[in-house]
Amino acid sequence: MAKAKYAIRKFDGDDAYSWAVFLKDDLPKGHRGIVFYGEARPIVNGCSRNQADSYKKDLEGRVL
Repeated sequence: MAKAKYAIRKFDGDDAYSWAVFLKDDLPKGHRGIVFYGEARPIVNGCSRNQADSYKKDLEGRVL
C-alpha cells in the first residue's frame, strides 16, 4: 500500500492564518495557488504556514 502524500496550500483566503493541509490526490492535477471552498476538502485549516508544515510532517510520520 502506498503512503499518502500531503500538500499545504492557501485555503479560501489570503491572510497569515489561511494555510491548510490537503491530501495531494484530492487537489486537481497541477493545481497551484489558492484552493477555494469546494475544490478540495482540507484535513486541517486555519493555520499559519509553519503550523501547516508541522501538521504535514506529523501526518507523513516525519516528526522532527
